[in-house]
Amino acid sequence: MRRLVVLFAASLGVLGCATDQGKDTASGRDNFPAISAGPAGRIRGAVRLQGTLPPAAAELVKEHQEVCGHDVSLPRLVLGDKNGVQDTFVYLEGVQDGRSFPRPQSALVDQRRCQYSPHVMIVPVGTKLEITNSDPILHNVHGLETTDQGLQTIFNIAQPVRGQRTTVEPALMKPGIIHLACEAGHAWMNAYVFVASHPYVTITNHAGEFAMPQVPPGTYRIKMWHEGVIRKRNIESLQRYEYEDPYDLMQEVVVQAGAETVANFDLRLRPTT
Repeated sequence: MRRLVVLFAASLGVLGCATDQGKDTASGRDNFPAISAGPAGRIRGAVRLQGTLPPAAAELVKEHQEVCGHDVSLPRLVLGDKNGVQDTFVYLEGVQDGRSFPRPQSALVDQRRCQYSPHVMIVPVGTKLEITNSDPILHNVHGLETTDQGLQTIFNIAQPVRGQRTTVEPALMKPGIIHLACEAGHAWMNAYVFVASHPYVTITNHAGEFAMPQVPPGTYRIKMWHEGVIRKRNIESLQRYEYEDPYDLMQEVVVQAGAETVANFDLRLRPTT
């Protein structure tokens, strides 16, 4: 199964198409230099699952079967060639500024056949999110961020009419990862929006690979973020699923002018018992 990925930082040249569990990814670090124009290098690599892929969970659809189908799978971890993990955010942490980061006027999230499309996306800080409903049933898009006090609402938009289109106001100004959830009887619906303050962010492709071009020489922390895989419980009062914590790995990389640096990540799932 492949999920559609939209990457608005197109200048990254991503091969396919986070915060520390939702915290600000762009907070400066004293031991990391500001990025400036000049000769650049390239970072590439892959995220691969180590170990056995757990069986995909499935959910019986109790209503709106004519739109959603009779059952839906819940693939929180999608693998490609050589156990490459798709739809993983990879980004540089601690970057204080960067090269030009084109900002689109808006970024679109669609609700189609009771799924969000795309499942993961990157938008620059200051982008306005647009929500549309392609289904003839009620959906809502509840945007939440992870804080020290737990998940906190950023916006919550209901769309009962097919074809309805809404612009989220205000624009997304805080760097971090926003979790999207539907609480209109479709608890399996989820998506993630990475709000980035610099262009050194990308998403792994169908083979779990990524590329980050035009990185100025320096020493950086590069991180990967993937949504939690195991469902812990169904919060029926909120019509929302609760999953284990996201997977968040980091390593240090040295980028040299005109050279390529390889940074691979081995993802090991937490024990289920």
